[in-house]
Amino acid sequence: MGAWGTGPLDNDAAGDLLDEVLEAEREDVPELLETVFRRVLVTDGRIDSWETEQALAGAALVAYRLAARRGHPLATDEDLDPIQLEVTERLMSLAREVIRRALIPENNEWYDLWILSEGIDEARAQLAPYVHVLAS
Repeated sequence: MGAWGTGPLDNDAAGDLLDEVLEAEREDVPELLETVFRRVLVTDGRIDSWETEQALAGAALVAYRLAARRGHPLATDEDLDPIQLEVTERLMSLAREVIRRALIPENNEWYDLWILSEGIDEARAQLAPYVHVLAS
């Protein structure tokens, strides 16, 4: 796992996703995020850590844009301001589901890696602000 922290943006997979989002046409970003979310949500087997990290970064982006739109921006380690995204109910729902699924240990490489490194509690805590925004 190429991670330097426990936050959803503190890893190589998140950086790759954010680069891809920045390079995409603005109107293509929602579909791109939905595809990333589906990789985690629609799987018959074990969810991959890389795909989970990308999906969590996407969920963090959705929550970040939503919080900014509401006038209560989230502090992040990455500057997400350049990424413009129209947050829809569908994206909010998928982002909530991605975080929920990431925190279920069964068939979950991401979760297992955080358990092994004794960082799962911190990873959960780092997701809490995004969960709060997406729940309201």
